[in-house]
Amino acid sequence: MDGATRTGHRARGGYSPGMLEVSRNPFQPGRGMSPPLLAGRESELAAAERCFVRLLEGRSPPRDLSFYGPRGNGKTALLLEIEHRARKRDFRVETLPVDALTDRAGLVRALQERAGALAGQLTAVQFAGFGGSTTPRQPTAEIERLFTAWLGSEAFRPFVLVVDEAQVLAPDGARPFFAAVQRAKSGPVPFLLVCAGTPDAPRRIRQAGTFNERGFTQCRVGRLDRSATLAALREPARASGRPFTEDAAGFLAERSQDYPFFIQLLGSAAWEAAAEGASEISQRDAQTGAAECADTIEEFYASRYEEAEFRRVESVLKPLARLFAEHEGRVSHDAFKGFLRRVSSEDSIPLDDLDLRRELSDLGVVWSTRSGLWEMGIPSFADYLLHRG
Repeated sequence: MDGATRTGHRARGGYSPGMLEVSRNPFQPGRGMSPPLLAGRESELAAAERCFVRLLEGRSPPRDLSFYGPRGNGKTALLLEIEHRARKRDFRVETLPVDALTDRAGLVRALQERAGALAGQLTAVQFAGFGGSTTPRQPTAEIERLFTAWLGSEAFRPFVLVVDEAQVLAPDGARPFFAAVQRAKSGPVPFLLVCAGTPDAPRRIRQAGTFNERGFTQCRVGRLDRSATLAALREPARASGRPFTEDAAGFLAERSQDYPFFIQLLGSAAWEAAAEGASEISQRDAQTGAAECADTIEEFYASRYEEAEFRRVESVLKPLARLFAEHEGRVSHDAFKGFLRRVSSEDSIPLDDLDLRRELSDLGVVWSTRSGLWEMGIPSFADYLLHRG
């Protein structure tokens, strides 16, 4: 849904009186859903706005944007907001599925579709794994040609290209794409690339081209600060005609741990727990809603644990939780490195310390904060691990 929800017309990033229908649940728990208020992301949106200024001037920003952080922190919602703001300026906004950046054959096909080359004009490309060809054309040159054709297919209208889940791109497969992006920067079409992914995404992007180290502004997307959490709860509820009491909002903010997915989940449950026609959401409603979310949150943690089992790193999780508990939730880089070296030397762990760190980061279990300390992606996941049988 772009720019509006089924509950009424939503003002992105804020509210105007009367713009939402009264007594409809405004909260949006779920992957890829835009929250009713994108609170606490002012610096990230400001970075996008600075790029938009360049595009409006007919120039490509010198650096593209990369947003990264643990799962459930609203990166996709942030991308949706950036897309919305770009369209309001009449920019051309396109998405490229990250699957197209896992191998060159898939990238060629995706670009052919977008450049219109599949309409009876399949371009013969010769490289291993792509199939037979009678035209000796270099795949890298072909990718650049197709990308340029796609970019320039609407005169000189500013172009914003969005790639989500960038942590799964394959550096070798994506390398010609980023080379084409770099060359496009000096072309006539004002162009911006916006990527998002888990904490491993910046490394994958760097591996796809050393020039990418200088080509992106890296923006961390983590948990909100407490004032933004309270705003994300209070403002949508107030605008929809059923405000939280101060005690209720404070209780939910504390229970959410400032984690965006939990904010939406708990806010929605508290709204539904209030009596039909209630004029406000009380602390009792908030407590009832939180209790009703307990199974959903438990399943959320269990699925994360099952994925760790699939990656064969589950035996690390409980010792990891103990480490963070001993350090009150934040661990120095040296202490974390020492832990990884110790556990990766065990026979049960099939990874070295660097690969183990990447797996844990990609799972959203840990990540490095702006202060250089490591913390759990969701603090209460440590409690789940410590009490898991």
